[in-house]
Amino acid sequence: MNQVALVVHEGKLAALRGDDPRDLLRWALRERGDPPPKVYATTSDDPGGQAVRTALADGARLVVVCGGDGTVSACAAALAGTGIPMAVVPIGTGNLVARNLGVPRDPAEAVAVAVNGVDQAVDVGRLDDGVMVGMAGAGLDAAMVQDAPHRLKRRIGWPAYVVSLVRHLADRGFAATVEVDGHLTRHKHIRTVVIGNVGALHGGISLFPDARPDDGVLEVAILAPRTVLGWASVVVHLMRGQGRSPAVEQLRGRHIVVRAQRPLRREADGEPLADAPVLDVRVAPKALLLRLKEPLGP
Repeated sequence: MNQVALVVHEGKLAALRGDDPRDLLRWALRERGDPPPKVYATTSDDPGGQAVRTALADGARLVVVCGGDGTVSACAAALAGTGIPMAVVPIGTGNLVARNLGVPRDPAEAVAVAVNGVDQAVDVGRLDDGVMVGMAGAGLDAAMVQDAPHRLKRRIGWPAYVVSLVRHLADRGFAATVEVDGHLTRHKHIRTVVIGNVGALHGGISLFPDARPDDGVLEVAILAPRTVLGWASVVVHLMRGQGRSPAVEQLRGRHIVVRAQRPLRREADGEPLADAPVLDVRVAPKALLLRLKEPLGP
């Protein structure tokens, strides 16, 4: 019988309505004749990485992560390359990774996947600050994530990001070079750069329609509208998912380096990174074993 570890973000769990995922997992494992999970809580000093390392030292053969994208990312950083699968019970604000990978939002369904699902190797993006499972960004993207009102996030979820986005639409752009697999391009007025391992944003918008989390490459979007009104054409372009916009440039590669002339606001999987003039992301192909409802399609 394999030991299961449950890493829990207790702050987000406290706001959850309905059955406690800890109880759901205990019941599901009991039905299989397996021992109860060992529970490890995240803390303000440890968003999940140290909890996972402790769980692995205790003999865990499956790590179930109960939290949002930030908890998932921190746990993934500790699990990448270990061969130990990670399952997700999404209880965060955005849950962007879970949505893109088909993990059920309902805790009971997510626990069923954790216990009975299939293991799928997926890529991660490695940064100096950890890993990226879903998306990372610099500029407006990071400002939106960092400044979303906390109380509003608790009340209405991901639409709170829209409020923050509107506040930052008029922020000044930045000059930067974007290097993709050694090929360098120069840009004078970037508003945001997003690097993605998955494709879909919230609200039904697909930033990277062709993204696959297991193809060994990362997607890059350079958004550079000149005015606030220019964002309208960008949104139309993304919602249609076709055609070209002069304000959107898309690339793909294995190693992406964004270098600006000043420190930028940065984020990875919805968690703030320290401001810095460089965002450096390198793909680690199929480094993370994720437990999913079914295998990823062709």
